[in-house]
Amino acid sequence: MDTTLIAALTNRGAMPFARKVARDMRQGASLDDAIASRSVPAGVLVDVRLIMFAVQAGWFEVPAGPDLTFSKAQHSRLTALSSRAPWLGELVDEAAAFEAMRADRAHGRARAFGAKALPNFHSSATAAMTRLSRLPRDHVAGEITLELWVQILLDTQSVAKYIRAQMDCFRPAWMWESAYSLTEQIERLREHDCMHLLLDYVSATRNRYIDSFERKLLEDVQYRGMNPSEYEQCWAAEEMRRVNEQQAHWKEVFGLVRRLAAVLDGVKTYHQGTLTKRLRKESNGAFRLQRSDLDREALVVEVKLNYCVGQSANLQTGFELVNYCLALADEIEVEPPTFSGYLSACDRAKARVANLVTPPLDTACSTRRPPDDFDEAAA
Repeated sequence: MDTTLIAALTNRGAMPFARKVARDMRQGASLDDAIASRSVPAGVLVDVRLIMFAVQAGWFEVPAGPDLTFSKAQHSRLTALSSRAPWLGELVDEAAAFEAMRADRAHGRARAFGAKALPNFHSSATAAMTRLSRLPRDHVAGEITLELWVQILLDTQSVAKYIRAQMDCFRPAWMWESAYSLTEQIERLREHDCMHLLLDYVSATRNRYIDSFERKLLEDVQYRGMNPSEYEQCWAAEEMRRVNEQQAHWKEVFGLVRRLAAVLDGVKTYHQGTLTKRLRKESNGAFRLQRSDLDREALVVEVKLNYCVGQSANLQTGFELVNYCLALADEIEVEPPTFSGYLSACDRAKARVANLVTPPLDTACSTRRPPDDFDEAAA
């Protein structure tokens, strides 16, 4: 709404004439005939016409209550009136087109676990049609004045302007490219007053979860004036530190698996008690054969605190456990020291064990004694 229309809608001198003209038009008279029959003064003629154009457009009503306030019957229709405001209808159409473009750009791209998404502007535009914070929930006679209703309409116009500014910020294709300069992208966010979306924007475009370390860096950019290039340097250094830390951890795990395989290589029995003693003796108590916490029937080997080999393999016998550990030691030789590499090696080792046939008899653990004189007497 421009200032002329606002002045017309709040012109209390024109409203009584507009009320009479509206009554005549409801009875079938044209606008010009109704104005002529009511002898509208020239001083308010332009304002009356503007008021009636808004009424005919369906987003305004002439107050029917006392002292130009809205009646109880009108109160129930005000939300529907605001939803028909032309600027909101245009916004919904524009937001729908924007979301379609956004979906097309993200076609075939799965969102990473924990990654945030930017607001759905079509949903925001649709909600703006009925979200009237100043409108009283219940009608009170004389409370909803003409000026209040015009202010409510101006609020919806401000919301529409705010949502449109955000869409304009994200409209360029380069704003959605993860490889583009983050410094320039953040500068555009700042120019369009969208810095409050910085965390969600980085998470959505880089398709990653923002942890506490990176969140603090982004808050420094948003609130404390940190240069975006400094943020990128700090985050790159932190990523490198984490990669090195993970590699050191998995190198240690791979070394423990190799050591475990060396202990179990060449065993002559798969008896659980014998394996337990061998592991304890050869590793100086570092390795422990135990039942899995996930399945009490399955066997695992604890090689370090809270880390067990074979936890997800469901190894039911000593034969399966020994061969799984040997197969795992072979498979990790072709994998990088990473979590994903370890999982791949575990899957292949499990598949190798599944193809083995368990020996029908473990002769090394036989407790059968040789015959003696009592056996001969019994015979």
